[in-house]
Amino acid sequence: MKNMPEKLRKTMAAKGYLATPGLATPMDAIVLEKAGFDFVYMSGYATSLQMLGWPDVGLLTETEMVENAHRIARVVNIPVIADADTGFGNAINVIRTVEDYEAAGAAGIHIEDQMSPKRCGHMAGKTLIPLEEAVGKVKAAMSAKQNRDFVVIARTDAVAAVGGGLDEAIRRGKAYAEAGADMVFCEFPSTDVEMPQKFAAEVRKAYPNMPFFFNYSSSLDWSDSKVTFHDLAAMGYKIIIVSMACLRVGLQSVWDYAQDMIKRQDQTGKDFDRVLKGHPTYNFHQFAGIARIREKEALFLPGEEVKKKYEGSIGF
Repeated sequence: MKNMPEKLRKTMAAKGYLATPGLATPMDAIVLEKAGFDFVYMSGYATSLQMLGWPDVGLLTETEMVENAHRIARVVNIPVIADADTGFGNAINVIRTVEDYEAAGAAGIHIEDQMSPKRCGHMAGKTLIPLEEAVGKVKAAMSAKQNRDFVVIARTDAVAAVGGGLDEAIRRGKAYAEAGADMVFCEFPSTDVEMPQKFAAEVRKAYPNMPFFFNYSSSLDWSDSKVTFHDLAAMGYKIIIVSMACLRVGLQSVWDYAQDMIKRQDQTGKDFDRVLKGHPTYNFHQFAGIARIREKEALFLPGEEVKKKYEGSIGF
């Protein structure tokens, strides 16, 4: 297995910043790798919606999240960064969480400072654990790494949490940097550029080389914002995610297709097929990897069995 944490760090060092859409499925990861992205990000919210059909309010278990990260990591040859929620408990639970994600093939994770059950950083009702406890969890995470290149991202939800605010987020960002986090992540509940700018500047006064992680969230309205990825990179944000992009693109497409099919029946599929011709995903079976399966069958199944399977058989 390739050293994906090392690959992630080398790619980060070679480029001004890395950006990717958030996803929750292995197939989306394959699409993004084929499209040319340097890494993929497993979104906790998207995973909750696609696995459970419920929003991100702390319903997924550590086992479910790690298993999904493993499914994604095993089908791509680019690094996977995964949401690890609160670490699924206290500092001792965090140790197991880091060990499990690392064993699953993830290149890095982020762990937040919310109380359990947690919720998406852009929902109301967030509460924070005490700073001392949060620092202990960051230290526990760093101690649990087997591969020194595995990236532990310490996240604070303090800006929009009860009893929080930007000053509290900055205080926590500095504390997590002091605790040894590889990267610091602050959730911002709006597209206001002044907050991420001030957060990065203040933390870097004490820790000049600290890289930051940014959620260019697809649940926020960026349509009128002039803030670019390059702008964020100039502030020190080295990794940028559009957290639920794959899910939201898919939801829109399925909704529109479904509505059209109700109205136009079979004509919807016919028109879709015409539009898709020439697209990289048009030959669906090829894109999905059926050729690799047939190659392995030829290598490992009895020759006569393979011959019988396909002679006179109709299909791709």
